[in-house]
Amino acid sequence: MFTRKILGALLQASLLGLTLAQDTKKKGEINRDNGPVAYQPSIAGNVIFGILYVVLGIAFSYYIHVHRSRWAICLPAGAIASAVGFFLRCAFDADDLQLSLFIASTICVVASPSAFLAFNYMLYGRFITAIDPKFGNTTANASTITLAEDGTKQPKGSLREPSKFSFIPPLIVGRIFIISDILTFIVQVTAGGMQSQAGDDNSELTNIADKLFLAAVCAQGISYCLFTLLLTVALIRLVADRTSNKSRALESGIFGLGKQTTLIACGFYISSLFIILRSVYRILEYTQGHQGFLMSHEVYLFVLDAAPLILAIGIWAFIWPTILLDRIAIETRALQSNQPNTSSVHHNNNSRSDWVPLV
Repeated sequence: MFTRKILGALLQASLLGLTLAQDTKKKGEINRDNGPVAYQPSIAGNVIFGILYVVLGIAFSYYIHVHRSRWAICLPAGAIASAVGFFLRCAFDADDLQLSLFIASTICVVASPSAFLAFNYMLYGRFITAIDPKFGNTTANASTITLAEDGTKQPKGSLREPSKFSFIPPLIVGRIFIISDILTFIVQVTAGGMQSQAGDDNSELTNIADKLFLAAVCAQGISYCLFTLLLTVALIRLVADRTSNKSRALESGIFGLGKQTTLIACGFYISSLFIILRSVYRILEYTQGHQGFLMSHEVYLFVLDAAPLILAIGIWAFIWPTILLDRIAIETRALQSNQPNTSSVHHNNNSRSDWVPLV
């Protein structure tokens, strides 16, 4: 299962970072003057954000259990990892820092955005296959799988099957962007290990680590911007398709997209807005360097990193997308078959959304 491979790769990268940044300095040798933390972390602030992440992790786990959305496991895993990272920060003593504790916390906080991005990438493939009524119909000997308990079935497309709405085959979009994020994550963890090990007594190693971190966050930000462009092109093509053929337009939603499709599209853009905001912050932070203003003031970590990510994934707690995917697929294929009363189709909120390959 590709989702398990993602989590395995992130775990291996985290262990690599721990290995590269072993605690070779004794306790008491690292303080706010020569260590990686230039401030005393706020216990209240870190506890608040840790609790928020725990609440979201529990909510996502509940949705996954009820709706059997196993492909989305990366979302609660990332939320819980972030919570652990913020809780560990409460134990920091900037004047007497345990480097191993700092490394473990940093890895947890750094790992979570990759998991959140992975969720959006995998959701994109499922979204495209739901809105494209012809997807899977061109695959020879395609196997059929049930969309919902009303008996609606649709063939499953091949991995490289194109869609008229996506200029990249939808089922490989997740793989492409997730592999890119895993590579940038490994670089970030490696740079973090070098950065922690260097301190102020090895400025050359610190500068190299800062440049590696900057390159990684820039690559991750550019990658997600390209994904957002891919999503925008898909929605423009969908709107054009619906407006050019009134028989395929729905009365609800924007531009005849239907309520369910509009909700997921809005969720994508709200999530993407805050993810990109966080990426810009990280780029500016590492452009300034390890001793820069942003990195030396914790408030910006809360306001421009933790809060945007909370909002970026929190939107899915209100509109869990797998509930909507089956409905979108049923409506789309009903319109394709010229069935006039699509609103009369009985939807099952507990139906499986695993009708699309995991990525």
